[in-house]
Order: sequence, then C-alpha cells, then structure tokens
Amino acid sequence: MGSTQIVVGDYEISVVDDHIGLRRNPSDVFVDVTEAEWDPHRHYALAPEGYWEAQWRGHLIRRVDGTGETVLVDTGAGPGPYEHGPPQGDLLSNLDGLGVGVADIDNVVTTHCHWDHIGWNVSGEGSAARTTFPNAIYHIARNDWTYYSDPANENDEFNAYVAPLNGTEQLKLVLGELELMEGVILLPTNGHTPGHQCVLVRSGGETAVLTGDLFHNVAQVREQHWCPVFDWRQDLSTASRRWLFWRAQSEGWTVVSGHLPTGMSMGKVVEEDGMPTWVAV
Repeated sequence: MGSTQIVVGDYEISVVDDHIGLRRNPSDVFVDVTEAEWDPHRHYALAPEGYWEAQWRGHLIRRVDGTGETVLVDTGAGPGPYEHGPPQGDLLSNLDGLGVGVADIDNVVTTHCHWDHIGWNVSGEGSAARTTFPNAIYHIARNDWTYYSDPANENDEFNAYVAPLNGTEQLKLVLGELELMEGVILLPTNGHTPGHQCVLVRSGGETAVLTGDLFHNVAQVREQHWCPVFDWRQDLSTASRRWLFWRAQSEGWTVVSGHLPTGMSMGKVVEEDGMPTWVAV
C-alpha cells in the first residue's frame, strides 16, 4: 500500500476520502475499449471480479508549519443517501480526523462541476441551503460555471451544490491559471469538462499535481487515448492527459489522482519497458 499523505516542500497534501463509488462494468465506462484491449491491464487496473470501482474523495493542502491558508480540493459526493454502501459520505469526519473543521477551510477548489466532486459544497436544500465551509472562497472555473448554468446543460446536482454560490461573496470564478497562494497554482486542463482544472503544488524544488478527473483508471497511464463516457470532449481530454503525463514523467512530479483506490492514488509516472507506468509512492 502506498501513502495517503505526502510532503512537497513546505506543503502537506492529504487524501480526504468520502465514499466508494459504484461497481461498474468497464465496458460501460470505456465504451470504445474492447475486452481484448483490457486483457493486459486487468490484473492491476480492475478488481479480481472484473469490475471497476472509483473512490470518491477530496484532498487537503496545508503548510507543514501550520501557518497560512488551507485548501480543500473537491468535496466528494456529499451526504447521500446513496443507492449502494453506507448512507452518508465520510469527507467531513475524515477532515475532523486530520484536525480540520469546516470553519478552518479557507479555500475550496472545484476541479470540475461533476456531482461526485461538489457534493459537500452546500449543506441543506432549497432556501435552507448554506455553504458547508462558511469561511472559504470557492474557486470554480468560469467555463464550467457558464456551461452548467446554461439551461441546455444544467443538472440537478449543479443546481443543488454549485448554483447556490451565485451572488455570494464566497464565489470566485477562475479563467486560466491562478496562483492561489505561493506555489499553489490552478491549471486549466480542459476536456473532461469545459473548465476542468488541476492543482499544481510547487515548493522546495518539488512538484505535485492534483489531477481531478484527468484520468479515472490506472490503465490510462499507459493507454492515454482511452476516454470514459464522462468526458465532454475526448479530443481535448486526451490532449490534456498526454501533456500532463509527459510533464509528470519527464520532470518527476508526484501525481495525486482523484479516483484511484486509496493506498495507490498518489504516485509517479515512470518509464518501464519503454512504456509509462504508474508507481505508487
């Protein structure tokens, strides 16, 4: 098993698990990938029973010395109830386990506005809805906000967990790169959604990147052209994925994934037998 917490220079990045996702047939997610194409990857990329299961989570970024602001990247799938598993997600209790309460979060970064990344943004429903993190600025890509605010593209989860931020002082719409604080940079990587963004952490000569949904399954480290049905523009998501993996491999970045199983979700992309390969840290 690998780590659930890493140190990058002056910063500590911690996994904050929320809930385990649905067990899916991989052919329902990667519809263009044949059974034969999966065969070389089954032993490490799928469960022994052949299904694919994603972990829903967020990540906490804070300074090792305890000074400065805290950043929560994505808020998981939210309180539920779910059709499977436990009735409620664990993101808030896992934050408590790290010694962080909801009032301690200074910044919430949404990598993209899909439901399993925004579920704890808001607590309550309708007129009773309130931000879960009362002191935080919520950083959301302008392109995602524009796209999902369009009635042609809107969905219930966006309306419930993102739209209530409209008109509040807690909402900040981001276009392009943004240095949130020294060495913590929001990086546009469009394709999975119109405004998908990663978070780059650079400090002390080290670099890590929190990838949101740039990739969903570890097999995509080698098969970088594989795209799930969730991608808005597969050409752009493939280009973003290839660019980021190339940078990560050539420059030794630590990659922090949004959905890989806990214990192998932080890793390096290294060359093995002439192919990019995931090695958990």
